[in-house]
Amino acid sequence: MISQIPDDTRRLLLTVCTVTALAAGALGAFAAQSVRPDCSYVVLTGGSEAEQEMVLERGYWRAVADGDCAPPHARWQFWRG
Repeated sequence: MISQIPDDTRRLLLTVCTVTALAAGALGAFAAQSVRPDCSYVVLTGGSEAEQEMVLERGYWRAVADGDCAPPHARWQFWRG
């Protein structure tokens, strides 16, 4: 019975380290995602959904270039307050 305690302890330590590494990796991947701050801009568009998405994207980057909107940031930068 005593000889099994170190094996159980090693298994528990390995499990805890694995779960911690996976959680840290998931949090890191989530935090590194790029997000756009709130921004309002007007774009007039028509056509297919793909064309509308392209025009909206172009409108956003035009607003960023004009200084009307902030550029995208990593998600974790908003956590600082």
